[in-house]
Amino acid sequence: MPNLSSSLGLGLVWREIGRGPLRLFLLSLALSVASILSVTLVADRLNQALSVSGRDYIGADRVLSSTRALDNIWLEQAKARGLDVSRTQSFQSVLFADDELQLASVRAVDNAFPFYGELKLSPQQTIAPGHIWLSARLLTLLKLNVGSTVELGNLQLRVAGELVSEPDQGFSPALLAPRALIHLDDVAATGIAMAGSRVSYRYLFKGRTQQLARFEAWAKPQLQVGQTWLGPDSADTPVATSLARAEQFFRLAALIGVLLGILAMAIALGYFSRREQDRIALLKTLGASRQALLIWLAKLLLSLLILGSLLGGVVGYGLHKMILLSLGEALNLPLPAPSWQPFALALGLGMLTTLMLSVVPMLRLLKVPPLRVLRNEAEARIPVWWSVSILFSATFVLSWLFAGDLALAAGLLLGLLTLILILGGVCGLMLILAKRSGGSIAFRLALSRLERARLTTMLQFGGVALALFLGCLLWVVRGELVDGFLAKLPADAPNRFVINIADYELAPLQQKLDGAGLERSVFYPIVRGRLTAINDKPTASDVDSAPSDNNDGGVGRELNLTYSPELPEGNRILSGDWTQAPDSVSVESGLAERLQLKLGDRVTLDLAGEQVSAEVKNIREVDWDSMKPNFYLIFSPDVLDPYSATWLASFYLPAEQQALEIELIRAFPTVTILDVAALLQQLRQVLAQVSQALLVIMGLVIVASILVLLAQLETTLESRRRELVLLRTLGASEYLIQASLRWEWLAAGVAAGLAAALGVELCVAILLPYWLGLPWQPHPVLWIALPALGAALLLLTGRLGGITRTSLMSRLRQW
Repeated sequence: MPNLSSSLGLGLVWREIGRGPLRLFLLSLALSVASILSVTLVADRLNQALSVSGRDYIGADRVLSSTRALDNIWLEQAKARGLDVSRTQSFQSVLFADDELQLASVRAVDNAFPFYGELKLSPQQTIAPGHIWLSARLLTLLKLNVGSTVELGNLQLRVAGELVSEPDQGFSPALLAPRALIHLDDVAATGIAMAGSRVSYRYLFKGRTQQLARFEAWAKPQLQVGQTWLGPDSADTPVATSLARAEQFFRLAALIGVLLGILAMAIALGYFSRREQDRIALLKTLGASRQALLIWLAKLLLSLLILGSLLGGVVGYGLHKMILLSLGEALNLPLPAPSWQPFALALGLGMLTTLMLSVVPMLRLLKVPPLRVLRNEAEARIPVWWSVSILFSATFVLSWLFAGDLALAAGLLLGLLTLILILGGVCGLMLILAKRSGGSIAFRLALSRLERARLTTMLQFGGVALALFLGCLLWVVRGELVDGFLAKLPADAPNRFVINIADYELAPLQQKLDGAGLERSVFYPIVRGRLTAINDKPTASDVDSAPSDNNDGGVGRELNLTYSPELPEGNRILSGDWTQAPDSVSVESGLAERLQLKLGDRVTLDLAGEQVSAEVKNIREVDWDSMKPNFYLIFSPDVLDPYSATWLASFYLPAEQQALEIELIRAFPTVTILDVAALLQQLRQVLAQVSQALLVIMGLVIVASILVLLAQLETTLESRRRELVLLRTLGASEYLIQASLRWEWLAAGVAAGLAAALGVELCVAILLPYWLGLPWQPHPVLWIALPALGAALLLLTGRLGGITRTSLMSRLRQW
């Protein structure tokens, strides 16, 4: 038989696919493709939607934000390149209506605003000079109706309606103050925007891609301190901010599912190649050429790849729909149709994985000698390190390509190597302790089997340890990311910030809050300043607030500076000592890392045109999620005392005391109260929905773990059956055999669980602080739960696998 006929070859292909190991390989491949496709589809559609909504969010194709008015040459250059231009100005001022007055955030726009998105007014109308639109909160505070008159500076304006929303309003706390809208032509008549006034300018540009690119190439080199260039991709939209970490975690979760799928595929292919050696040897004795066998194996792999990709594609598309459905209202934006890239990526990675994992098993089959028909020990000699190297290489390459993070891929590879070393150490220690403890005949028989094939046993049950490790790692990180943050954000977290408090208002406001029994923070003095030098060396002008690549990176904006006799709540000293000694400053750890500040360095700041400096005495870790006042720089009193300051605090206002807010606003009209309750509620809602979506990915990981256990069971039981048949023929009772198997699975499960627990603790200690920015804390429950779970899973799968008297007698008859 020089060649395998086409019909016979296809018949063998479909027969093999329908059998145990390749059926598991097919399901594992489909799961890997589904994991990749589902997450990349979600990321692709979210990124497309955020790109489109980002343009609506900023109201233009490009925006230039500036702390001062631009020279006319900017507008001339934009118009010369065919761009449409719109201008806005924002400032704070007091509005007067009869006997009422209220500090408001006023925005002036022209008739072209906005280019994209929607400026919602009630009733909807065109912005015209001589009119003003007030937010619902301002209408209530000033006791006004449509048609009333408001005084803004030197100008009388008629209330034309309610300002409902602006396309670029966002969720910044500074934009949660009462807002008003006027026409740009009215600004000059108010007399408010004078020299020295704090006015924010925004210039909106609209045009074709080529026009925008030419203007952007001219404009970016001209940017100065206090100027920021924004595009749709750089818009810090609420949806983008809320879902950025979720997408990152989705990728980690799906990657864990893929890695488990790869492990199951590798186990299944290895078992298939060992089991099929007899068949291939027989075919060679019947005249099958190496080329014919290669074609047959290629057809087999191609069929598996096509079926697995199709099945994984259908499942992955359905899973991405479930994830989007679980996110619910967190996706408050229309989603476009998916692009082709996720499908190409899933297919490409599935093909790459299949090829890499099949090299050694297929080579083993092609090189099997025909002599194996007569001598069962004759087989192809392929070094074990080939399989191990290819498996780890596939893991690294797939992790890198899928996650797009070289450090994460290297970290996972290092974690897998560490897990194997840990498992080997745990197994060796357990064998030593078990041998010293004695035990029954069944127990000693199980130990002898484990000790004789220590490497094989470790590799076999390493799959169980890896499944426990990856599944538990995902669960722990999910709990820290979602549940941990929700636990840190209690129901009575501060939901109001009070700013712009003058010295004479400080004591009465404190008495008012304390008299109402409200939980509040400490009141902090606030002085605005800009970092200008480090160790007398000028800092870079980071006009866009982006991190600098050198030691002299600036901050790019003014900072809120304060002084405090005590370390603020939620702050922790990392280095140095807390002190308010003269000429000292305490620096937040993130800023210190970015600017590469260390103890003893001197920082210089510009405060209202005057230069002040102080020495770094300590570096603090700040809990930015506490919803309490936090600061990058805390100075000693002598540094800031000469400068006039306003005060800031936060407090929790219960729902039943909402009327107190109106009372506070009227008693302190120049104080701004920022309501962040809506932001907190949205944050809680998004995290809860993200938690639901993560359960879908967790389901993938559970299925992948089951496939690993099934593949592990298929391999382990086949080798165990031969040993146990021999024991049975030598007179061992069925009870003794079953008892020895239970002891073996119990010991292996406990060892795998202990190794997984230690691996999880080590990975979480690295992953949480450096990748997700969360603090690490030990998880003692893992050291009990994982060994128990590992033992239970192996005992259950071993029982379901069924090494029974019937199966042993059947194997004995075959011999």
